[in-house]
Amino acid sequence: MNKPTDAELKKAIDLHKAGRAAEAETLYRAFLGAQPRHGEANHNLGALLAQRGEMQQSLPFFKTALETDSSVAQYWLSYARALHAAERSLEAQTLLLQGGRQGLSGPACDLLMAKILMAMGKFDDAAEALQNAAALQPENADLFFNLGNSRAVQGNFHDAVAAYRRAIAIKPDFAEVHFRLGSVLSENGHVAEGFAYYMRRAALVYGGDKPPVPTRPEPEHKLKHDREQREYLAGGKIDSDAPGVPFHLEPGERVTGHAVNPATVTPALLNQWRTSRPQLVVIDDFLSTEALDNLRRYCAGSTIWRRIYDAGYIGATPEDGFACPLLAQIVEELPVTFPDILGPHHFHYLGAFKYDSALSSGTNTHADNSAVNVNFYIAPDEANLDPQSGGMDIWDVTVPPGEDMRLYNRDEALTRDLLHRSNARLTRIAHRANRAVIFRSDHFHKTSDCHFREGYLNKRINVSLLFGRHRALTS
Repeated sequence: MNKPTDAELKKAIDLHKAGRAAEAETLYRAFLGAQPRHGEANHNLGALLAQRGEMQQSLPFFKTALETDSSVAQYWLSYARALHAAERSLEAQTLLLQGGRQGLSGPACDLLMAKILMAMGKFDDAAEALQNAAALQPENADLFFNLGNSRAVQGNFHDAVAAYRRAIAIKPDFAEVHFRLGSVLSENGHVAEGFAYYMRRAALVYGGDKPPVPTRPEPEHKLKHDREQREYLAGGKIDSDAPGVPFHLEPGERVTGHAVNPATVTPALLNQWRTSRPQLVVIDDFLSTEALDNLRRYCAGSTIWRRIYDAGYIGATPEDGFACPLLAQIVEELPVTFPDILGPHHFHYLGAFKYDSALSSGTNTHADNSAVNVNFYIAPDEANLDPQSGGMDIWDVTVPPGEDMRLYNRDEALTRDLLHRSNARLTRIAHRANRAVIFRSDHFHKTSDCHFREGYLNKRINVSLLFGRHRALTS
């Protein structure tokens, strides 16, 4: 057999760069069949496999590349990254330390070592390493971004914010820094400012000349929603087969006066919160009329519905644009309006969920990793074809102390068995426009069966706001 030439390796590299991974892999493997110790070919095949998420399979090729030529810094870094991604962080750390003794250094090495240390729970060490590296490279936005991450994990709010702000000053279009800064600020009492960073992140990711394309085929309920939204935005005068939805955000401005209706707070409501099991209260006329109308317009016209759930519904998150000034106002007013319920708990996160009238089967039975959940509905009453349902099912059973909530949230059969063994009592809250349900987040709950009219503006939408952390409430 003829020995493969450098030209054949170059062809494999060109195919790889062009995104034709299957063809490139075939050529890499053929080349290595004749030259199994070729450093560049081993490294590139390892990189191709890693890009596909096949980390364990990539490791032998990275190892061979490094054994072949340890003078190439990229071989050290690629092998260490793959070990780290394969959850073999101690081996990755050992490898980088070995490389350091042989002269391996630089920003990429510092960043990777810090990420490995954070994965190992060595947050102080990671922060110190990043702080030292940033002092030597004051214009490296990636270093400050990761320094912010390490400080945030440590609970060091001020230093995390300072690091994120520095990263943005260096690189204003660094989308993920805006995301992280929005999260840290909003969770520490600076809701309006944090939401502005969330919104900036959405504009950077989706509003450019080349917005991201789906990584996999989208299901029918998402395609149907996007067709209907395009028609809504164009006044019904558009080809329903046109691809995509151009990035668009409605104003979503704050309202004058209260967004959350303060008249709903009564002694009876607070007594119900203290004594009910499951622990919950139901509140009608939750938002002011102006706030409800504005939020409906924002949810209808904004292209924020980017999270896809296999059960036939879609979601909107703050980092994708569900963080307009009106939502910040609602979040800010809630602890002030309901201090006896939400006062001790900081805002944590929010999202919205939109259900297809015909294709959705609703959420699974689950609990939320927070203390208190504020869930409210904005679809009009006439959209609901079953006024006795369409809201929420809540059981009087919480996640057992010491057990992992995630196990129950991903295993419906396990959850149902627990509810059966516990003789759980179900409370069903019907859907009503502008109705809120405030409840203890670790009560098992799910979307009730829902039957809504067809039509874009008839889709069931619920907004969920999370306050505090799991186990912050006592039984």
